[in-house]
Amino acid sequence: MSTAGSQVLFLGELPFWLKISQSIVEAPSSSFKICRAPSLAEALRRLGSEQWQALLLDLSHPSAQELLAARKLHDGLDSVPVVALLPISDPQFQEAAASAGAAASLVLADVNVASLQHAVVTAINTETLRNSSRKVSSMSLPFEQAAVDGRPVSRLDAISHAVNNLLCVINANADILSDQLDPSHNATRSVTQIKKATKSAADLMRLLKTP
Repeated sequence: MSTAGSQVLFLGELPFWLKISQSIVEAPSSSFKICRAPSLAEALRRLGSEQWQALLLDLSHPSAQELLAARKLHDGLDSVPVVALLPISDPQFQEAAASAGAAASLVLADVNVASLQHAVVTAINTETLRNSSRKVSSMSLPFEQAAVDGRPVSRLDAISHAVNNLLCVINANADILSDQLDPSHNATRSVTQIKKATKSAADLMRLLKTP
């Protein structure tokens, strides 16, 4: 699918925005326009009222998980494909991106006009295929799934995904911090406890989802 004239929304931290802005300046004739949302509220407002071909979402942004949960809970918001922006190439961030339903991902160090365009095109094409699959599935399963604990399954899944993604990000950052700390540093034990707590929380989430 062509990205000619594509409108792309960005929500993320300054390092990503600086790298993206620099890339666009270096290639002013690029086929897409990237707009920055300064806050979660602004991102939600613009996603709900304007036409966007893709969403560039920095998973290290404090509001990333809230936005992902909102996409699952509000009709229309989940139709915009997500390109997950990852601060480092780390398996846990990749896992968080996959769990978030990202249609593509891009690491900060790899950001340039070519990689941005490739990620946007990949996300658009992936989301198109997903939508086709959903239509086929809805024809096969016309009835909505039963509620769990009085809540719609879609809401339960959205909350579960958001919490799991948040735990992955916390654990990944704890790993980074652990690598940077000297083993004798006083904070080392605290970082270890954070990692144990996130693992316990992830185990509890799995138990809650078990029928």
